[in-house]
Amino acid sequence: MKLALSLSNEDELWIDFGTGKNLRFLAIHEITSSLGPIKAHALPMFHALTGCDTVSSFVVHGKRSAWATWNPIPELTNALLTLTDAPTEIPEEAMQVIQRYVVLLCDRTSTHSEVNKARKMFGRKTSVQRISPTYAALEQHVRRAAFQGGHVWGQMLATQPQLPSPTSWGWTSDEEDGSYEPATLDHTL
Repeated sequence: MKLALSLSNEDELWIDFGTGKNLRFLAIHEITSSLGPIKAHALPMFHALTGCDTVSSFVVHGKRSAWATWNPIPELTNALLTLTDAPTEIPEEAMQVIQRYVVLLCDRTSTHSEVNKARKMFGRKTSVQRISPTYAALEQHVRRAAFQGGHVWGQMLATQPQLPSPTSWGWTSDEEDGSYEPATLDHTL
């Protein structure tokens, strides 16, 4: 549905949702209108950033709290949009906004803007599961989200999408079987 919302414009777009007795038809164009076309266009990237089938989520922080945290940070929309258009790199300005977003996702009262500084404070007042990732881990996470949301979904209407190597976007390749796994870090903060 998030992909349909990002594609919807003034034209009517309906999708069926559910099965059997629970089947219903959703007016995507009406949902897009209520969100606004800009926020709707950023939805796939938001979905990738906050966890999808190919990108991990932030532990104990579900979609509902992620959505509620997006609302007080309107600049997150522009950061997500910069990643939606198959970027060649992650802009530093986008990472700054995403860092602040992740800090607030982990602690809505925090005044910190950088995840590494916030981690030091989180450890004193919350469980380890609620601590934000390190900057290095967040950067790899954002790279994987940008690959999925910007490169893969961003080219969903292209007949021959041009995808970069996932190994440039936060993944490592298993040469034996050709599978990909998230890149891990050798150090921590």
